[in-house]
Order: sequence, then structure tokens, then C-alpha cells
Amino acid sequence: MGFRFAEQVFRVPRRDGTASQGPDAGAGIGIDPRYYQLAVQSGLLLFGVFRLQLEVSAVRIAAVVVTAVLLQWFFTRCYRLAPNVPSALNTSLSILLLLRSDGLLWLLLAVAIAIAGKFLVTSGGRHIFNPSAFGILLVILVADGAWVTPGQWGHEIWLALLAAGSGLVVFLGPGRMATTLAFGAVYPLLLLANAAWLGDPWQIPLHRLQNGALLIFAFFMLSDPKTVPAAVVGRILYGAWVAVLGWRIGYYYYLPNAFLYALILSSPLVPALNHWIPGRRFVWPGTGP
Repeated sequence: MGFRFAEQVFRVPRRDGTASQGPDAGAGIGIDPRYYQLAVQSGLLLFGVFRLQLEVSAVRIAAVVVTAVLLQWFFTRCYRLAPNVPSALNTSLSILLLLRSDGLLWLLLAVAIAIAGKFLVTSGGRHIFNPSAFGILLVILVADGAWVTPGQWGHEIWLALLAAGSGLVVFLGPGRMATTLAFGAVYPLLLLANAAWLGDPWQIPLHRLQNGALLIFAFFMLSDPKTVPAAVVGRILYGAWVAVLGWRIGYYYYLPNAFLYALILSSPLVPALNHWIPGRRFVWPGTGP
């Protein structure tokens, strides 16, 4: 009963008034949301370079993007799939937005792991791990010269990021963004409950929520429709679980980048959720992984 109710709530009507039922069920409007995501990611990168003075040179940007596209082309040729260049661009820009390194090699390694992982680490024809999170996390685990700084985006652009992320909800629809919406509901509650338990002022959890890196993670990494459960209910459960696990890792084990760990550790749960709560598999129109 509860599962059916959630599915009904998150289904998005088409213009003719019927509910969307196809492989992209939940798409809000008839425009490929990857191009919207690319526009937001590109704008963020430019803002970071010119406003925040992030040390990301034009050479690094070009090298990372070209490497991602070439690797995507190579693997899709090997598997006889459509190139799906927007996916490679999304992955490369996510890595450029979050990963910092003292050399180009680590960025290229992260991109290579991310793109290769989409084709080599799979279950039932789906890649298991979010590509950019997978590449970033493996590199920072093995390299002293690579890191993610959650505070690098500061707090000044969080409202613009929130608006941009809300636009992605419009493009993909609330059903496809259910993972992010569940995360966005559970994680603030955990922060507020923890502050109340410790007697901390409310400004502390609110300050933690006004974090650009957290919003980039929630809207442009956690929301990846190819690596979340197929059913709406599964996506809600998954998003809530990532919030709980990330909060636990960050507050009890004091690990930086807690939500990257939470996302990768939770990814193997997706095939199980798809088995227990079946749904329609998501496929970008006319593309491969």
C-alpha cells in the first residue's frame, strides 16, 4: 500500500494528462537534462576559476575533458554502443569540480577509473558505482597528492546551487530525483536532531547545510539515474540510507568526504533493492552507459 502510494505521488503527468511510464518515467519536460547539467557544471567551474581562484588551469580542464571523451569513445566502440558523449562530459566536469591535486596525472587517473568503471564494474548491464565518485575516491585513497576540500566552494553560492539543483528536479522530474529529495529531507533532520541532543545552537547545523560541495554532491552526483534504484520507493530508501550513513561516518569516524564514502559503500545495495522492489530500468535515449 505504502509503496503504491509513493509511486503514485512521484509519477509526473505528461502534457496529455497521462502518467509517464517509459524508461525515463519521471522526466519533467522533453529536454535532455544532461545538457542542463553540463551548463550548470560549466558555469560552476568558471565561477570557481575566476571568482574563487581555484587552481584549475585551462590545460588541466582540456586534458581531463578530452581524456574522458576519448575513453568513452573507446569503450563504446568496444561494446558496440552509442558514444554518449554528454555522459563523459558530465563525469569529467564533476571530477574537475571536486578533486584537487598537485599534478595532472591524478586527475587523469580519476577520469580513467570513472569511465572504465562504467563498463567494467557492472551488474545486470548497469554500472554499479557513480563514475565520478568512484574515480575520485579511489584516487584520494591511494594518492597523497590528491584531495577533496569540502569547503573549497564556500557558502556564498549555496543559494544559487540550490536553485540550479531545483532546476534539475524540473528537468528530470521528482520521481527520478527521489534519491536527492530523500537525502535532502533526512540529512537536515539528522543535523538538527544531533544539535538538539548536544545542546548546540541552531546556527551550527544550518551553517553545515549551506555548503556548496554538499549541494554539488546531492544534486549532481547522488542523483545519477543510472546508479540509483529503478523504483521510486527504492530511490527514496536509498537516498535516506546514504544520508544516515554519511552522517554516521562524518560524526562518529570523523572522516572527511564522508558522503563520497557513503555513496560508494551503499552502491552495492542497488542491485538488491532492484531485486526486492522492481522498477523500470533507466536508459538515456539512444545511448549506452
